[in-house]
Amino acid sequence: METIIDYKVKDFFQLTDYRLIAEYEVILHLLKPLKVIDNPNYNKYKFWDKNTSKTIQITDRNSFTFGERNELADYFNEGNFESVIEGMKLVTGLSEKQIFDFTITKFYGIINHIQKELIDISNMEIDALSDDSFDINLESVNAKGRMAKFGVLNIIDSLAKEDVTKWIEIEKLPYMTVFSKLLMDKEKANIQKELDEIQKRKNKQKQ
Repeated sequence: METIIDYKVKDFFQLTDYRLIAEYEVILHLLKPLKVIDNPNYNKYKFWDKNTSKTIQITDRNSFTFGERNELADYFNEGNFESVIEGMKLVTGLSEKQIFDFTITKFYGIINHIQKELIDISNMEIDALSDDSFDINLESVNAKGRMAKFGVLNIIDSLAKEDVTKWIEIEKLPYMTVFSKLLMDKEKANIQKELDEIQKRKNKQKQ
């Protein structure tokens, strides 16, 4: 590949030279993640809507709702082109047609931003929220394994206090609010376990 052409997305994915596409994708996945892009609606609306911004801030973990975080993860886990486009629409607020008019460097810059956010979120959740505690009663009935099939619904149901009518309200909460609440609940549970252990030792000493 002697020269790099910054194709529009709609033209790039119509190429039939799959070796060339593969060479491009190696380079495109190394692009710096884009957090801000030019607003394609600016010139259209700037004269009658003074609030129209020249740029669009790509949604990140600090502005996701909990539901959006889960929806975006699902789109990118599916891994097909259609689901990626849906994820792009979610974080930009733009239409499919506008996304197809992106250049491939902008398109992949946004993809790299989304993937970085999802990886960072996953690492943050694993580091802060994973539970390594062992409970013989829970293990004996494989509680964690059996509930794992419900995925994020376990968190939603827990925060909703098992009230299914409140599930949608939980999904609308800012992601970082939900994360902070989960972190706080985990710390409370750990403190309570430690207090229970202290009390057990005191009871044994009295016997």
